[in-house]
Amino acid sequence: MSMKPANPAVTLDSLPNEVFIQILSDFSTRALLPLTSVNHRFHALVLRIIHYRLLLSTPLKEYELLLECFHPSSKLTEPPVFCEYLGTDGLSEHHDGAGSLYENVDTARQLGQVAGLYSRFRPEVRKEEEQPSTNGSKFGFSPEGNGGDAVIREVTLDGYEVFSQLCVVANLVQVKPGTSLLLSASTIEDGVIRLWREWLCDQSDEKIKETSETDMEDSPDEPRTSSDEDILWVDIRKTVGLKMRVRPKAWDPSFPVLIHQDDRNDDSSVGFEVILQELYIRSTRLLLAVEQSKEEQKVQQTNVLVIGGPPISVY
Repeated sequence: MSMKPANPAVTLDSLPNEVFIQILSDFSTRALLPLTSVNHRFHALVLRIIHYRLLLSTPLKEYELLLECFHPSSKLTEPPVFCEYLGTDGLSEHHDGAGSLYENVDTARQLGQVAGLYSRFRPEVRKEEEQPSTNGSKFGFSPEGNGGDAVIREVTLDGYEVFSQLCVVANLVQVKPGTSLLLSASTIEDGVIRLWREWLCDQSDEKIKETSETDMEDSPDEPRTSSDEDILWVDIRKTVGLKMRVRPKAWDPSFPVLIHQDDRNDDSSVGFEVILQELYIRSTRLLLAVEQSKEEQKVQQTNVLVIGGPPISVY
């Protein structure tokens, strides 16, 4: 006659989800990702934790995003700009049910949905950062219209040049309140994008046609769907990208340039204004950068306490 034990053994499967979440919440996101392959339950729990971490981290309440975008020749003169958070399309507080990111998505592909999220930021020139540009006017072109607080990079191509380059560095920084002093800084992505002459001309012609039809209808705060043609990616993994608007620069006839009048309509030299509209960053990469920054700050604070603190008595 077999007797059932009075106190059955407690297994992992018998523990409630609240206990697992309490334990797993102390793990970093990098440490959590391998646990998704344990079983379906761990996959769902890890996915839920990462989902809510993205909700808390992507607005960058404790950090700011600093963008460096410059021609290689203007590295020392082009100032960096801060970026304002616009949103993360597809990410909502609803983890389950209708309208959620994972609606009608297989369990095995739900983590891929998270990896495909992008957070959008708008580069903006703040008052203390406004200064006259050191690039562009020397080429004999004049801007058309006033860009306001838009971030503009001027691009000029000579007749023998088929492309220009912009160095792009996205940094996650902490700024001391009331000052411009950086308390911490970590690089999210550092790369180069190429602006091909043909692409610049096509984008410029397209924007001229669309301006009169869309400028009065679209709101700048509403999210817009962007194709790969609108975004230039800094890296092959498409971690960081820039959405740009291109407009031509008018030739300034008062500028003394030794070019014959008959040659000014040729492709000997073309100028464009590239307006940096939005910065796209893969949301999971942004989350990892925030966690890494916080971990580095903990290490630095520990070192400060050990080196600069008073002697600790063992008695």
